[in-house]
Amino acid sequence: MERLAAAQAAYEQARQAIAKYSLAEAQDLLAQARNFLATVPGEAAMELGLRIRLSGTWLICDRLGLPAALEEIAGVLSDPVLQGRDDLRSLAHIQAGVLSSRAGNHEEALEQMRLALAHSKSSPLDERIRLLLNKGTIGSQAGRLSEAVEDLKQAETLAGQYPVYRFIAMHNLGFTEFLRGDLPKALRYMAQADALDTDVDRAVLHHDRARVLREAGLAQEAAELFERAGVELRRGGLAEEWATARLEHARCLVLLGQSGEAAALARDVVIESDKRGETTRALEARVVQLEALAMATETDTVAEAGNLVDQAVELAVDARAAGRGRIADQATALQLVLAARADAPLLPDRQVVDSLRRMRSSSSLSTRLLALHAQLTVATTTRARSRLLHTATQDIGAARAGMASLDLRTAMGIHLQPLMELDFQHAATSRGWAALMATERWRSALGMVPSVLPPSNNEEAALWVNLRRQHEQLRTAKGRDASDLGRAIGQSERQLREIHWTRRASEQAGQRGRLTRRQLGTTQVLSYFWSSGQLHLVHVQPGQPAVLQGLGSREKIAGLVQQGISAATAAMRVRPGPLALGVQKSLDGSMRELDRMLLPGDIGPEPLLVVPSGELKRLPWGMLPRLADHPVTVSRSVGDWVSCSVRLSTRPRVAVAAGPGLRHAARECMAVADSWADAQQIPAEPAVIKHALATCDIIHLAAHGRHRQESPLFSSLQLRGGSLFAHELEQVNIRASLVVLPACSMGQGVLRPGNEALGLTASLLAMGVQAVVAPLTDIPDDMAHDTMLELHRRLAAGQNGPAALAAASRETLARSFCWFGGNWQLEHPA
Repeated sequence: MERLAAAQAAYEQARQAIAKYSLAEAQDLLAQARNFLATVPGEAAMELGLRIRLSGTWLICDRLGLPAALEEIAGVLSDPVLQGRDDLRSLAHIQAGVLSSRAGNHEEALEQMRLALAHSKSSPLDERIRLLLNKGTIGSQAGRLSEAVEDLKQAETLAGQYPVYRFIAMHNLGFTEFLRGDLPKALRYMAQADALDTDVDRAVLHHDRARVLREAGLAQEAAELFERAGVELRRGGLAEEWATARLEHARCLVLLGQSGEAAALARDVVIESDKRGETTRALEARVVQLEALAMATETDTVAEAGNLVDQAVELAVDARAAGRGRIADQATALQLVLAARADAPLLPDRQVVDSLRRMRSSSSLSTRLLALHAQLTVATTTRARSRLLHTATQDIGAARAGMASLDLRTAMGIHLQPLMELDFQHAATSRGWAALMATERWRSALGMVPSVLPPSNNEEAALWVNLRRQHEQLRTAKGRDASDLGRAIGQSERQLREIHWTRRASEQAGQRGRLTRRQLGTTQVLSYFWSSGQLHLVHVQPGQPAVLQGLGSREKIAGLVQQGISAATAAMRVRPGPLALGVQKSLDGSMRELDRMLLPGDIGPEPLLVVPSGELKRLPWGMLPRLADHPVTVSRSVGDWVSCSVRLSTRPRVAVAAGPGLRHAARECMAVADSWADAQQIPAEPAVIKHALATCDIIHLAAHGRHRQESPLFSSLQLRGGSLFAHELEQVNIRASLVVLPACSMGQGVLRPGNEALGLTASLLAMGVQAVVAPLTDIPDDMAHDTMLELHRRLAAGQNGPAALAAASRETLARSFCWFGGNWQLEHPA
């Protein structure tokens, strides 16, 4: 009896190790249990032996593959000991279902779980919890989402005395909400699971959380987490999950444009899965490999694309023969995309139409958009194309509905890149107004409707206080202390980002009406877009047809923009003398060449609206020679400009604040305040500035800024009492219609997929400010001081904002100041 007890104890420890995904430890414990049991006779020993065999199928599956594991389970089910033992039969079916699901065979897995449920009435509590957990998880993977939520919530309720199972239930509830399309709720459940104090391997949590991040468009963050999860899964002996993590990592690389690396990673999984006899996994990997090649920006020849079409056809046939309809549908969609790239578009038959229809009903946004991409390649009429593109923009809008985090909402644009590129290729051969409507379609779809986050809770508020303290300490830290603080700041920022990801917005984005020529009034428009590595311009002048023209290669224009910005930066820092003359000559030359390449020859005297794209968002447009005295507004879209324009009919509430470290800040703020009736000078403290944004119309904030290239929403203003970060402004119900940030380079932003820019200026506009004035490069303090005083004097006198800025910016470097957003004007100046 002692040996039986010892075997039972080793078996229970092995089960706990499996629950924690520690398979190497489980293998040793199961071997100990078998050794103890080898000489023990009787029915109890036979029953325990069968349980040990079932648990051992985890190890068989990871070592030899799913077919070998299922064969072992079938042997257990045929054993005479199972006659009349529903609890053991249920356990065997659970094991078969779990292992089948790990290999991607979700329908077979769900059938096994239903068989298990039919035999579960006499099962112990922990086994019933396991059944509910696994059935819920597999049900979610098979698309039975409501049923899955019920199973998982019941499991979470029953798991009070089993913290590991409670962890799994909450984590899997998060995954199910991900499949339902509620990404904030998914991330919230997963964060709650991660916060539970339980001894469990987090590798699978990291893997599934990375899948949510990928669907949310945070492809770089997801790729890093998949890579980390892959290491953890391999160390834990989870071969199936490791293979899945590598495939998901490859999908992230596809989104990030790293197609060659993605294809190589998927090809490795194909080879390994074939060796292990795992047909479904191999088919999944072939789809990922093919998608990576299909979404590459270029193929060497049309013949190469044609070869990939043949591979897609073969994959669809193989998948259907294996009963893997979802994989066959994806291969069919890729076949259409590749055929169009091979200049041999296909006419879809009934099977193809049905495949794409099924994909369009998928819970996965990326799957739905791939189907739309395929349908676009075979659309034969303008009406059909418009209908499909409208569906795509509605789909992305629905996916972003409820997201309160600006970080998440801007990230979603990465999924639209293939569709946008396809549409822009078509637009580049269209007429001017049609091309403008194409670009506006996507800019509207990715528009950033203001959405205020809930107030900070105590935990979040403490994180902000701590982050401010860390930044203040970093200013004077050196050596190892600085390195340690840098890592601590990164951790604090990750925690705050993740909190914001879980927040939901209650309001829905409104539908913007169709843009009309009348809305442009007497303003002329320069709207830019990139297609196939070339820059294109739509020029709209009052009373004239819109004109579309090609401008030049991305490589050349981006190089000139960088050259001009570098020259402007050098001109700010160099002392008077021969070197300064050379730098000025370089700056003038760069701007003249950009003027020649970017501006049409017939710019009229009317106010100018510039809608830049890509690298052009970094360009200080006022520095172009022909725009030196021209009223220029820079906006992310024509539609945004229309909706953001303000004519203030009441006396504005004005607040001015001077931050530390700026030589003329206090004097500048006093002079600015004198330009406005009843203007308030307020302390430049984070809480005070946030209150002013919620209660005033105009904010002038003379403070040093820090632009964060690697984490743009943590770009900040240096204030008294610590920094104010862009992320914090998501919790402010902003009233201010005009914010002026005169400190150096405050107009900078980081481009995200979909050409969305993030930074302090872009964040303010996205959060409800109608117009922001800020420089894109460094500016001498004296020059900034004089320009700001003249700007406010003119604004207070009732001059239109862009015209006031143009008149106030008398010198070349001063024209680094840009008017972002919409027009702004005081109707009744004092």
